Amino acid sequence: MKQDPLALAFFGAALAALAGLLLYVFVFKTPDPASTGSPDRAFDFLGVLRGKVGRVADQFRDKPAETTAPRPSAQPAPKSSPPPVAASGSGIEAGRTWRYAVVVEPPVWRDITLTYRTEREDAGIGVLTDFVHAGGKMNFHLGTFAPDHPSHENTRFPGFFMYAAYLKQPLAIGQPVAFGWHWQGKSAGSMKRFDGQVTAWEDVQLPAGKLSAAKIEGTLTYREDGQFRAGARETFWYAPSVSQVIRIVRDGRTPDEGSSRIVAELADYR
Repeated sequence: MKQDPLALAFFGAALAALAGLLLYVFVFKTPDPASTGSPDRAFDFLGVLRGKVGRVADQFRDKPAETTAPRPSAQPAPKSSPPPVAASGSGIEAGRTWRYAVVVEPPVWRDITLTYRTEREDAGIGVLTDFVHAGGKMNFHLGTFAPDHPSHENTRFPGFFMYAAYLKQPLAIGQPVAFGWHWQGKSAGSMKRFDGQVTAWEDVQLPAGKLSAAKIEGTLTYREDGQFRAGARETFWYAPSVSQVIRIVRDGRTPDEGSSRIVAELADYR
């Protein structure tokens, strides 16, 4: 059993004191046998001393070493609430809203706004959309914000919100940008595809304020069974500060839209 150093030191000092007392009594104070009634009394006294020494020794021998209880470790600081859930590699968070002002030519709709809201879903980040114009409104689930997700095939022009899921960050001038998904309602080999590149970084003035954005220019093409069917010129600006496309311009008539020119600009972000 491991002994406490302090207890051992005290024990040693006690033994030394008792040994000194024993030597003093034995050498200097042992009474003359003639003056004592019995020659054994001196040795009886010594035996008493030895017994006391033994008892002291037994007390120290049997006493367990005192241990110092370890101080409780400092409790970790309470964790703050987890941050909003973000889509992998995109910076998109659940619980955000982007609202765009939209103009189309010819003006088949007027006073158009597109509002996108992100929410947490089992598959990741889901996007809810409100399409409002002077003649009415429509609400729909745009899809899941993730590259190559099958829900993207159901999108028309409002699907530009999904473009940000395909961008490889950070964006640099000259960097190619290409992505695509199945063309809704067509055979398995039919695709809608964007091919372009980053051509500049610009400060874009919008109703939502001035934002620094990468300008990406390219062509949107529609292929059915591998054959080219239609195409349009498309330019969009992506701002990392809001993790989204902040302006998009499409010129050209496409099979899934009736307008030959569509422009959307970010009006509000929260």
